[in-house]
Amino acid sequence: MRVAMEAAQLDALVLRLPENVLLLSGFWPMIGAAFLVFPLSGESVCIIPDCYRNEALSALRSTEPIFFPYGLTDSPPPNDAVRKIASSLTNASSWRKIGYEADFEAIAPSWNSAESLVPAGATVSLLRSAFSSAEITDVSGLLKKQRRTKTDFEISRLEIASEISAIGLEAFQNAVDVGKTGVELAAEVEHQVMVRGTGYRGAVRVRAYAQVTVGTEETAVAYRPNIISTKRQMQPGEIALLELGLVADGFWADRTRVRIAGKPSEAQRDFFAGVVHAQEAAIAKIRPGVAASEVDQAARSAIRSAGYGSFFPHITGHGLGFGYHESSPILGPQSQDVLEVGMLTSVEPGIYDRSFGGMRIEDDVLVTSTGARVLGPYQKSLV
Repeated sequence: MRVAMEAAQLDALVLRLPENVLLLSGFWPMIGAAFLVFPLSGESVCIIPDCYRNEALSALRSTEPIFFPYGLTDSPPPNDAVRKIASSLTNASSWRKIGYEADFEAIAPSWNSAESLVPAGATVSLLRSAFSSAEITDVSGLLKKQRRTKTDFEISRLEIASEISAIGLEAFQNAVDVGKTGVELAAEVEHQVMVRGTGYRGAVRVRAYAQVTVGTEETAVAYRPNIISTKRQMQPGEIALLELGLVADGFWADRTRVRIAGKPSEAQRDFFAGVVHAQEAAIAKIRPGVAASEVDQAARSAIRSAGYGSFFPHITGHGLGFGYHESSPILGPQSQDVLEVGMLTSVEPGIYDRSFGGMRIEDDVLVTSTGARVLGPYQKSLV
């Protein structure tokens, strides 16, 4: 990050989105009330509400914490407290160019996903007041570029998230049955992830975001980025499709599986085999230096060969890690991305037909020096 900052002539970054504070400090803030000051040289500082002291001290790496009173009757306005601390930092008066997050239109939810604080006009005013002699500039593009490839530490945390996601896949697999609703299936997945995932390999804060569609009409449009779980009961031979986002201490996994209530038909088996073959063809194509569009083409060609070419309307995959979806790499026909060691991407081909329903298989795949590695591998089966 500091090499990139030096090239951009940045003296410091001041970040408050939890995903970016995590990136450079190891601490995943609760709601976005913490500010990370990351200078080009010298020690970084995280300005944190005192009520989150224990969580911060157990997670911070190479970062000095400074705590301020927050949420109490005698606490000063939070931005006033942060402004006072920031302006008093060593060397802050000599900084001439400071970066912040102005252009993150899609953000990862903080731990308390019911309410998140984000950089906006008040943050800009705070920075201009605290660093009155500095230029305040957007560094969203720089941050997103640096987030594309993951460090060994980050990969180890992403492995944990993917392994926990397999708990959700197992819960879904075991729960699908005639009479079950999408709402019930989604609730069971989220329940098992929180109960069994919390504490898994040291994970402290674990949450699942499960969406389950059931039946022909619902699964036929499950290519949409967001699907709605309903109280429609499954009938014998119907498809259930799980879309699962999961976060473990700020690191994300994204998985999909499908199941049949009862016995699948031969047509369903063929449909499913086409999806699995397409995913395996795409994963086999992944290695450093390969164009992301070629990976997409491998999946698309497999689906065309199976006779379902017109039923695959979305891209093959997207980046992830510090968020549920990240902007790079994109495995799509128009993508200009080239794969690099350390990139993490979903691989999720699907086939959707209004007269038949929809199926998709999704796993998270790491680009390694020798090819591809699926994180948290889990079986692919209809029953």
